[in-house]
Amino acid sequence: MSRPGYHLRVIWACMKKDIQVSLTDRIFIILGVFLPVNFLILFSLFVISGGQAPTAIVMNDSGPYAQQFYHAMAGAHSFVLQKATSSEARNLLQTGHIVAVVTIPADFETRIQHNQPVKVSVDINNLNTDFTNDIRRAVPLAITSFYAKAFPDIVTIVPHETDQYTQDTDYIPYLTVSILVIALVVGGLLQSGTSAAREWENTTMKELLLSPASRWAIITGKMLAALVVSLISVMVVLGVLIFIIGVHPLHWGAMIGFTLLILAIFIALGTLLGTFLRQRQAFTGLAIGIAIPLFFVSGAFGPISFNTPILQVLAQLTPVYYAIVLQQYAFHGFILNTYGLVTNTLILFGFAIGLLLLSGLVLHRSTVAN
Repeated sequence: MSRPGYHLRVIWACMKKDIQVSLTDRIFIILGVFLPVNFLILFSLFVISGGQAPTAIVMNDSGPYAQQFYHAMAGAHSFVLQKATSSEARNLLQTGHIVAVVTIPADFETRIQHNQPVKVSVDINNLNTDFTNDIRRAVPLAITSFYAKAFPDIVTIVPHETDQYTQDTDYIPYLTVSILVIALVVGGLLQSGTSAAREWENTTMKELLLSPASRWAIITGKMLAALVVSLISVMVVLGVLIFIIGVHPLHWGAMIGFTLLILAIFIALGTLLGTFLRQRQAFTGLAIGIAIPLFFVSGAFGPISFNTPILQVLAQLTPVYYAIVLQQYAFHGFILNTYGLVTNTLILFGFAIGLLLLSGLVLHRSTVAN
């Protein structure tokens, strides 16, 4: 019974059975595939809608200086501009379609030419503090940019920018890579955990535990099945990320390797939790309850060095943080901490090995009576 060929047959049988059950389970289709994709779409829409403030600009003066001021506002990267008449802009503001109205006065050109003060009216719907603060910062920036280009002799202080990376990364490409990680977390947890819990609910685990099959062979087969089925949701999420959102990996090999490593970690964790809880409904609630806080704590919205010390410590205790760091490298080519690529990878391997051993140990010590 201890021959390698026998163990391989056990692994194959467990793997084949779990794949067949998962592909016919509607709960898997809904949770395992659509939930990770929904995370990607919903968080992306959240960023798209909240990135720049919709603003109407009333051009009561259409002279060259007024046009330069309009272009300075457009270059501030804080507005979604649209030109409107005074009445149209007022109606848009009152109905909540825009956040602010910027009015360029009719004598803008004349006053600029005669070096006289100019009052540019800014009407703000200050219901949203983030948008309000963005506009309060961006309008003075647009004014300074306008004067720096139109009258360079007046604005004599100019910034000298040195970029740490060769290219800028927009917020949506950054965030969607983090969402890919949470999709891997949710997909790996749900598939492996529901499979393990299903065995206990259906009492088929008794047959497996009473059989002469090695429990390590059983858990290996079940985890491999979860890995294969989880790859379905991964391919769907990657398809949306690459072909719809347009975010392409810079290092394809690293992306594939890190994806498999992340899945292995959370498949092991899902197997562990599913074995403890032994009920699919309870496990599903716990898995989603774990994944969402981990996502927000682990630097999904930016490097954790920008956060408070407590959040930095909490983030580094979770594998999600290192997964985000490595996937950001695979897609964009930068490292978000000082550990380096090798150390971050070794830490993830440590999580994977530890959880795999712990999951196997828990199943090994399980008894039919439990």
